[in-house]
Amino acid sequence: MADSTMQAYEDYINKAQEYVNNYNPDEKVNYNDQRLLNVNTERTQQEANINKTYEDMINNSNQFYQDQINASKEYAQKQSEIQQQNTDFAIEKINQEKEQAGKDYTKEQKGAYTDYQKQTNQYGVNAEQMATSGLRNSGYSESSLVSMYNTYQNRVATERDGYNRAVLNYDNAIKDATLANNSALAQIAYNALQQQLELSLQGFQYKNSLVEAKMNEINANNTRYDNKYQNVLAQINQEIANRQSLYNQYSGAITDYKKLVEDIRQFNERMAADKAQREEARRQFEEQMAETRKQNERNYQLQLQKLAEERAARKASS
Repeated sequence: MADSTMQAYEDYINKAQEYVNNYNPDEKVNYNDQRLLNVNTERTQQEANINKTYEDMINNSNQFYQDQINASKEYAQKQSEIQQQNTDFAIEKINQEKEQAGKDYTKEQKGAYTDYQKQTNQYGVNAEQMATSGLRNSGYSESSLVSMYNTYQNRVATERDGYNRAVLNYDNAIKDATLANNSALAQIAYNALQQQLELSLQGFQYKNSLVEAKMNEINANNTRYDNKYQNVLAQINQEIANRQSLYNQYSGAITDYKKLVEDIRQFNERMAADKAQREEARRQFEEQMAETRKQNERNYQLQLQKLAEERAARKASS
């Protein structure tokens, strides 16, 4: 059991030694770590998605408001065309009435002249009536001719004056229609421009809101991935700290192991020295005991010899 425990301890020390040998004490954060690169890649992809989403929305918005502006322009164009057509039709009717008035005037002029010719014709009805009455070539006849001529001239002048007034009225009506048309066209253009400006402003404001929303989304995305980047960076720093801690732990274990080995060596050395000392003491003791035994044996022999000599002396003296 002790051998297996010691073997496991030595295996642990070998593993620790290998770790310590391969450990880099100058290890710093590798900013090319794939996990950090992945965070930046995800950030860029997400930002690209945000940009595309909002660019599509902005493009769609621009297209929507441009379509509205184009529709406003087309509507204004149609209204202007209708207004112009109505004005043209009204002016055409006025011109037709003016032309008819001219025809009527010409007809009336011809009628007045024809009537005058009939009245002054010496072979006409009036001439026969005057002849019957005996008034031909008289002062009354001449007076009648002057009166008929004056009547004719008055009729012509009255008709001309009426015609001129009618022409003036028709021309004024055309001018009024033209002015009214220009005013209506200007109002149509103004209303269309106002609507287009409002649509442009609405589109601009909505586009700005989308741009602001996009920037807020990008900022939020950056904040989100900054936090994620810092979390991954903290994890990497913690891994470096863990490796350093494990290095310190293994270094301590190796130091303890070396101290233990040294203590065991010193202990064995002391035990060997103590054993040699004990062996020397035992040898010296055994030598002393052997010398003592020899000395005791010599003393014993001397005593025996002395006793023998005493006995022999006593015996000789007796």
